[in-house]
Amino acid sequence: MTTKNDKPAAELVAEVKDSVKLDAAKDVAKDIIKDEIALSTGTESDAKPKRQWHGWEETNLYADLLDMGLEQFKDAIDPKSERPVPEEKVYGLLALERNGRNRTEYVKLMAKQLKLKPDEFPGGGPSYTNDITNLTDL
Repeated sequence: MTTKNDKPAAELVAEVKDSVKLDAAKDVAKDIIKDEIALSTGTESDAKPKRQWHGWEETNLYADLLDMGLEQFKDAIDPKSERPVPEEKVYGLLALERNGRNRTEYVKLMAKQLKLKPDEFPGGGPSYTNDITNLTDL
């Protein structure tokens, strides 16, 4: 049996199979490269790498900033200020605030400055605090 271009059908099928195999091999190679990148960077292969916060735990020198009023604190962590607090330290202050007083205004201010999504927040929150307020009259 022949086709329009006078090639036997078996040859055409073989050519199509080769091109399909080549396309499949390219797709597999791309997936392998994505997975290798994901393993080396610690991210999901389709997502862009998450920001790293090195040294954010070392906030002892900056902890007193949380005792300021909200406006003073805002001015102190403003990146345009005369002596701005580094971003990784602001992230550390966010963790400290969430594990301590957990004041919403301060948390929102720091999250806005760092442009954080809720899943990027450091651990903490009301369940981490030592709040011993009675929930009932009992």
